[in-house]
Amino acid sequence: MEKIAFTFPGQGRIAKNSGAPWADDPAGWPFVRASEILGWDVIEVLESGDAALSDTRKAQPSIYVHSAACNMLAREEGLRPDLVAGHSLGEYAALFAAGGVSFEQGLELVVRRAELAHQAGGTGVMRVVLGLPDKTVGQLCRTVRRQVGKVFLANSNAPGQVVISGESEAVEETARLALAAGAKRVLALPIGGGFHTPLMNAAKRPFKEALDRIDLTRLEVPLVSNAKARVVRSGRQAGRLLARQLTNPVHWTSCVERLRELGTTSYVELGPGKVLEGLIRRIDPRAVVAIAATPDEVRALAESARA
Repeated sequence: MEKIAFTFPGQGRIAKNSGAPWADDPAGWPFVRASEILGWDVIEVLESGDAALSDTRKAQPSIYVHSAACNMLAREEGLRPDLVAGHSLGEYAALFAAGGVSFEQGLELVVRRAELAHQAGGTGVMRVVLGLPDKTVGQLCRTVRRQVGKVFLANSNAPGQVVISGESEAVEETARLALAAGAKRVLALPIGGGFHTPLMNAAKRPFKEALDRIDLTRLEVPLVSNAKARVVRSGRQAGRLLARQLTNPVHWTSCVERLRELGTTSYVELGPGKVLEGLIRRIDPRAVVAIAATPDEVRALAESARA
């Protein structure tokens, strides 16, 4: 039986003015509620596009709120996923979409994650390596760790696209070696922090404490986790894997492959930007991928599903 998966982006590219369509729409109430909780304007942050990514403490909650609002409107319009998955930060929106936490609880976790990540890995940097196998990039990271400093393979995004993360000097040396080994390009990510590496070790314990304060319930929709591309139905297990994700790689390629094995043929990307669409198509060329980032797009998608 063919299935549909809701997918949620992480702290990647943010389309400029992505908040404006929600400002005067009744479905924009989650932005108002979140702004009241946070004490700053979520839509204003999203309006700045990629510039918002420079401050993890504002970027991550804003992206979560945008994705969660898309999901709530999609559900209101009658769209239902068979499975959910999120890329890195997007896994928090996926957990909310699966029914594991309330909107406010998910926001609380994301705020705490962003604070801890900023404190633990604020001096780290991230780079996208294009055109080399994961194995090759992993070997380069190990070589540089022995000779220069801490650098790790942080994200397996799609075949030929991986992200390295770690200390600045070590990351730059790995990037140089990757180009010498045949990488097509190495691109800087506008994200401050050595995410998904042991540079985040200091964040694990306080984040687990934050998780313990949240009532994580049984999931209404199965979630495919980043940590091991595992199918998760327990809220508590999902929480443990979120804590693991802080210091371990995001296995997005494996997540999409698992979704495909489970019968997924259609994907809906809910949130700012269009990052996941390209990755999913590279992993599964037969996949049908829709993007819904504005109220009009979500409603149009629901209308087409009803037709």
